[in-house]
Amino acid sequence: MAGQVFPGGATCIGWRESDEPVYSAAHAGRLSYTAPTPTREDTSYDLASLTKPFVAMAALRQVARGAIELDARADSILSDVRGGGAAGATLEQLLTHRAGLAPWGGLYLDVPHEPGTSAARRWILSEASRRMEEGAEGRSVYSDLGYIIVGEMMARVAGESLDRVVRHEVTEPIGIADEVFFAGALPSDRRADLVRRAAPTERCEWRGRIVRGEVHDENCAALGGVSGHAGLFGSARAVATFGRQMLDCYSGRSELLSAEVMHAALAERPGGTHRLGWDVKSGEPSAAGRRLGPLTFGHLGFTGTSIWCDPYRDLVVVLLTNRVHPSRANEKIKGFRPAFHDGVVAAFDEG
Repeated sequence: MAGQVFPGGATCIGWRESDEPVYSAAHAGRLSYTAPTPTREDTSYDLASLTKPFVAMAALRQVARGAIELDARADSILSDVRGGGAAGATLEQLLTHRAGLAPWGGLYLDVPHEPGTSAARRWILSEASRRMEEGAEGRSVYSDLGYIIVGEMMARVAGESLDRVVRHEVTEPIGIADEVFFAGALPSDRRADLVRRAAPTERCEWRGRIVRGEVHDENCAALGGVSGHAGLFGSARAVATFGRQMLDCYSGRSELLSAEVMHAALAERPGGTHRLGWDVKSGEPSAAGRRLGPLTFGHLGFTGTSIWCDPYRDLVVVLLTNRVHPSRANEKIKGFRPAFHDGVVAAFDEG
C-alpha cells in the first residue's frame, strides 16, 4: 500500500440498526509487496495477541460455569509452575497482567525438546513461570508469559486442548468457529489450504523461511501453535462478529456472558490500563485515535491487527494487516492506526 505501511489489509466495522447487527467490510492491497495476489474479504490473518481476548472470554465462561475460579492459584492446577515466581499468581492476576511476570522471553531458543511436544510445552510453562519483571509490584506489566500459563490452566481444568476450549466456549456459540481458529490445531488438509490463502508474515530466522499459514510468534510455534497468548487466525468479518458479541454482552443483549461479568472484566484496576482480557484507550496518542468514546475497550496484535469496541456508539472496528511482512522492523503502523480509526469514526458519525 501507499507508504508501505503494510502490503495489504482488511477491515470490518459492525453496529446495530433497528436492533439488528450490520457489518461493513473492505479490503485493499496485496498479500505481499512482491506477489500480485490481492487481499480478499475472507483473507485469513495471524491475529497475534488478539488471541488474548478470545482466551480471556473463554476463561470467564469457565468461571461462570464453576469449572475454575478467578482466585485459583496457578500452582493449584499446574505442577509445572511450582517453584516459579508466578506459582502463587491467581487466574485473575494473570488475565489482567498483574502477576509480576516479564513481558516476553525467547524461550523457544532454549527449549531442550522437539517443538510442539508435551515435553516442550511443560518446559516452556515451567520456564515462563520463573521469568519475573523487577519492580512490577503494584502495576500492570503486559505479559505474553502470563497468558501462556493461563492457556494451560484452562486446558487442564477442561480436560481438553486449549483450541477446543476456545472453540466450545466462544467461537462455536457465536458461529465463527470455521473462520477463527488455531492454525496449529488444523488437520493437514486444512492447514495446506490456509497456507495458500493466508497473508504471509515475517521471514523467521529461527525457522529459516517466510512464515505463512503458521503462527508468527516463535514461543507459540515452539508450543505447537496453540497458546493463550497467540496462535489464532481469522478474517476481519469474523473478528468483528466477536467484537459485536462483546458489545452485546456489555449491554446485556448476549447470553455468552452477562453484563455484570463483562462490566467486572472491564472495571478499572490500579497500576495501568489493562483490564481482564482487554486494554482501554491510553493517554494521547492512543492507537484507537481520538474520536472513539472514553469507554472504548480493545486490543492490538503485533502482526498488525487490532479490535476496538465503543459502547457509546455500539460500534466495533477491526483492522487486520500483515505489517510484519517481510520484517517487524517496519513500525509505520503506529502512525497509521490512530488516523485510520479517527477516519472511520468520522465517517460513521456523519453517515
